[in-house]
Amino acid sequence: MKRTLGLILIVLLWVSATIYAKKPLAVVYSEKTANATVNYPTYKGDFDFFTRWLSKFAEFDVITDADVEAGALKDYKAVLLPDNAVMSEEEAEYYLDFMDRGGRVFGCNSTSVRNEELQLTKYLLADVFGVTWVQWVNDPSKHNYVVFTDHPIFEGLDVDHVQLLTSATQVVNNQDGEAIATWVNADLTTPSEPEERNAAFFEYEGNIFVTFQIIKSIYLNHKVYDQIMQNIVAYLAPDAIK
Repeated sequence: MKRTLGLILIVLLWVSATIYAKKPLAVVYSEKTANATVNYPTYKGDFDFFTRWLSKFAEFDVITDADVEAGALKDYKAVLLPDNAVMSEEEAEYYLDFMDRGGRVFGCNSTSVRNEELQLTKYLLADVFGVTWVQWVNDPSKHNYVVFTDHPIFEGLDVDHVQLLTSATQVVNNQDGEAIATWVNADLTTPSEPEERNAAFFEYEGNIFVTFQIIKSIYLNHKVYDQIMQNIVAYLAPDAIK
């Protein structure tokens, strides 16, 4: 009888662990950004394109920023923030707590650059990504190419650099992050910015930040950027890959 009860307890514990096991990946839909149509008129369309692209090779849930503020991050191991520009301080705190518990975060371009009043910040997630915002740039004489390091997100590429597909990007200060790809001008030699501001891709505490809109169709329809973004997802959430 004791043996039977013990087996039942083991099964119940296993079932409980299975039910409450964390899922590999969530993509956060920012209702705050979607509602800021004057500043971010293409957000919803970009988000829909990104999630369709992602569904080809990864399993994930879509949750909202309201879900994040209700505690939903506890159910996941990694989250993707596809240019979620507008963010509350409360939401930002949840990502910080998520990171502190071992969760991994992806962001790009304007992610967390505006508060709920649409005022510019230095990034509400500066402590998640290890960088602070400086300015937007749209200078065709600079930031022509991204030069890669040997970081895992660049594995499998048959090139060591790639051209920026638009002239729009951001300059950010490297606070605590690691620069894993940097900018050069058209001569493929001259750095575009001083060293502390010249990174295009960062890693910090396992989180990845990209300074331009890599989640847009113009990039994900490009062979090299498509592979890089797939590699980022696999790096952050290997269990999510189909």
